Amino acid sequence: MENRILIIGDELFGLQGEAAHRGAEILLCREANRPIQFSINVPVSLSIKDLRARVSTDVIGKRAGRIILGLGLRELKRGGADYSQVFEQYRLFVEEVLSKTSAPLHLVTVPEDMFPPAKDQVSSLNELIVGLQQVNSRVKIMDFASHAVLFKEKQAERGKFGRSIYTEEGEPTSLCNTLLALFLQESVLKEIK
Repeated sequence: MENRILIIGDELFGLQGEAAHRGAEILLCREANRPIQFSINVPVSLSIKDLRARVSTDVIGKRAGRIILGLGLRELKRGGADYSQVFEQYRLFVEEVLSKTSAPLHLVTVPEDMFPPAKDQVSSLNELIVGLQQVNSRVKIMDFASHAVLFKEKQAERGKFGRSIYTEEGEPTSLCNTLLALFLQESVLKEIK
């Protein structure tokens, strides 16, 4: 169903999935007469590898016309895995979804500041994720990482009145969840119009 949007993600979308839920609500408010349905699986408690094993029920069973993925942050934060290992699981998951659906797949990049101890790992993961759009024409990038950097720069111009979108530990603040929700809503609206 073209008007059904499936969102799958980890803490990138907020500790309780706030950004995904707000994004869906904002889109529904802006486009009240548009027949859109959301299936939101955020934050997932499974690893990317375990999600891949459940593609039949968690993805195909949802019959989505558009799929948004925001994964990788949890695996990086768990430790013991570097960006290349995380990306390998991510890539396999994307390939599995592409092989079993005909839906466009939108991959959301992770802001480096969401994992302060390993910004380089996040940056490297994002580069690999962006490269996936070369694999299949149905893969599109939602570059929230760059969007968040621009927001941070604008906030710095405000000086002491600027607000942070992350805690010192990299957890998203309410402002971050709102920023991501607006970004998701704008990105989806561009795609479906």
